[in-house]
Amino acid sequence: MKTVPIVMSLDKAYVIPAIATIRSVLDSVSDKSRIPFIIFHKELDPFTIKVMTSLVNDAGGTISFTNVQQHFVDYQLSTEEMYYALLIPRIMTDYEFVFFLDADLIVTGDILSLIHEMPKDKKIGAVRCFFRNTILPDDSPAELHQQTRETGLTDTRRYFNAGLMLFNMKNITQWDSNRCFQFIKEHWTGHAESILNVVFHESVHFFSTRWNFAMTFISEMAMPFQPDVRDDVDESRKNIQVQHFLYVSKPWHKYHYQLLAVAGCPALTQYLQNYKQTLRTAMNDVSNRAARFIYGPSWQATKAYLNPEETLQLP
Repeated sequence: MKTVPIVMSLDKAYVIPAIATIRSVLDSVSDKSRIPFIIFHKELDPFTIKVMTSLVNDAGGTISFTNVQQHFVDYQLSTEEMYYALLIPRIMTDYEFVFFLDADLIVTGDILSLIHEMPKDKKIGAVRCFFRNTILPDDSPAELHQQTRETGLTDTRRYFNAGLMLFNMKNITQWDSNRCFQFIKEHWTGHAESILNVVFHESVHFFSTRWNFAMTFISEMAMPFQPDVRDDVDESRKNIQVQHFLYVSKPWHKYHYQLLAVAGCPALTQYLQNYKQTLRTAMNDVSNRAARFIYGPSWQATKAYLNPEETLQLP
């Protein structure tokens, strides 16, 4: 079976969530040997790379790291990592299919199954943006819709979220790749996501929303959706395959607890609790693995003789 790499863009701030995402993919995929992870980065230090590699290998996966900073030196970008997905059409040409995943996902479905859904004539597969497919009240600001129209796209309902993308590399041309980099100078608010929507808007296949479900919309009382996606969103709530913790649903977002206060949705609360526990587990594993690498036999020997449930009796 052919290899289908999974590319992720990463900086130091997202190491823990990325480990959680990678583990969730490995726990749910049908064939771990087919999906090597490739991390695009500019600043990860050798020790971080060593810890991540060890943890991913323990989970049955493989991972490599590519410093891609040289590809963007001429663009003077303050958020360079937000553009790394644009490199897939340029440097991943040896593969037939390539996934791109954000680092704030929990995957419970077999993403390799999406390859069988991908039409042969399409260049990219993704999920429609939830926020651009809601029906807003007349007096509500439509900033995302306006930002999308500024790119030249008029039908905002066809705008996809870049959290999960499947690139059909055999259909993507050098011209497509060149256009991706030409549009960087536009400095659109959506970064690579906006650029990829413009470049591939005529050749996108939309997967079901269950494959990139924005968790802020888990409540059935959330904003109403456009007819194109309404039924799919309702059905996807019952069978989410990829949980995407966007915006305030991120536990580390400064307004996260305001979301919990106003959401009033037990399902969302449960998903968030599970996600937080997954992140805690990843943090503990990183801490233990890093300490083992630093202190070696001393850490191993001391830990082996410590009983965490033993109570020290003082005289």
